[in-house]
This record gives sequence, C-alpha cells and structure tokens, in this order.
Amino acid sequence: MVDRRPAILIAEDQIFIALEAERILSEAFDCSVEICRRDGLANALVDKLFDIVILEFSGIPQEDLHYIFLARQTGAEVVFLTAGNDSADVARAHPNVPLIEKPFNEFQVRAFVGDLLNRIPQP
Repeated sequence: MVDRRPAILIAEDQIFIALEAERILSEAFDCSVEICRRDGLANALVDKLFDIVILEFSGIPQEDLHYIFLARQTGAEVVFLTAGNDSADVARAHPNVPLIEKPFNEFQVRAFVGDLLNRIPQP
C-alpha cells in the first residue's frame, strides 16, 4: 500500500510570496508543496497530480479562466492568491473560486488550507 501525502502547487510569479506560502504550508501540514511561475502551470500539471492549486489572480479574465480550467481538469481544488484590494474583483469574476489574501495572515491560511485538505478523499 502506498501512502500518498497531499500535494499543493503554488503558481505565483513573485518568488518571495510563493516561498512564504510554501513555508507556512510546509510547517503546518504533512504535504508536498511545489512552486512554479504562473505561466508554468500547464507544465507542472503534466508532471504531477496536485490536490490543491494556489493560483495567483491576474485580473485578466481569459487567462484566469484558462488556468482554472487546466487545474480543475486534473481534479485539483483551485484557490486564488490575491492582494486584499483585488478581493472584490475575484468574488465578482469568480464567485466559485475561494481565495487567500496576501499579505498572509498565517493563522487564517493554515485554517483555510487545513479545511480544504480535510475534504480531500484519502486513497
């Protein structure tokens, strides 16, 4: 029997933000966390299955929809990573995509991702 840890992909162009998110998640959960640039999402999804994809919100509707589609096609839960001042735009454009605001509130990120991980069916 193979023990598979949950896998999270952070698709974020700002490396320091991605690294901070990776640190928070790696310290809080027994999971695999990987980082890629937003435009590298398609390639990252070919190489590995992820349970959660945390995707930087661009505000460009066609681009955001394309990346949401790619991630969901693999069965991943998609979460937007967005600046607080973009929250209303995200909610209006993508009401069915949850979001994590940056700068991070570490406690809220842990609680939110923990809830998502608890909903993922275990093999």
